[in-house]
Amino acid sequence: MSDKVFIDTNILLYAYDIDAGIKHNIAREVIRRCWEEASGVISIQVLSEFFARATREGGSFVSVDEAESIVKNLSHSWTVIIPDVPVVLEAIRGRKVHQLSFWDALIWAAAKQAKINTVYTEDFQHGRVVEGVSFVNPFKTETD
Repeated sequence: MSDKVFIDTNILLYAYDIDAGIKHNIAREVIRRCWEEASGVISIQVLSEFFARATREGGSFVSVDEAESIVKNLSHSWTVIIPDVPVVLEAIRGRKVHQLSFWDALIWAAAKQAKINTVYTEDFQHGRVVEGVSFVNPFKTETD
């Protein structure tokens, strides 16, 4: 994993959720490599979704302070894409042309704008390529 890779929210969530079983271990390894290789890219959307979902009432797996610390560390160490109007418009186009959900299209458009060729996510079809952006599900096995 030497090139920059875009990390979707679900990968971050599994990396910090110790109750996520094998997905925790796999996601943690993906995140570890991103830190070691300085290859991680995220967006404001991912940071926001991570904080909201990791600390939600009745289902939090990290404290608010720990989640804040994770967000700060990621935002200072990784490339953070801040979507602008052209990215939102590209996401709308992705929604219309490629039938992506809007939020998935926003991830795709942010990665595309940043010239990131690989998105690690559980949400897209593994191996799908949309206009040069490949989607990799690190949890997918040969038997899936």
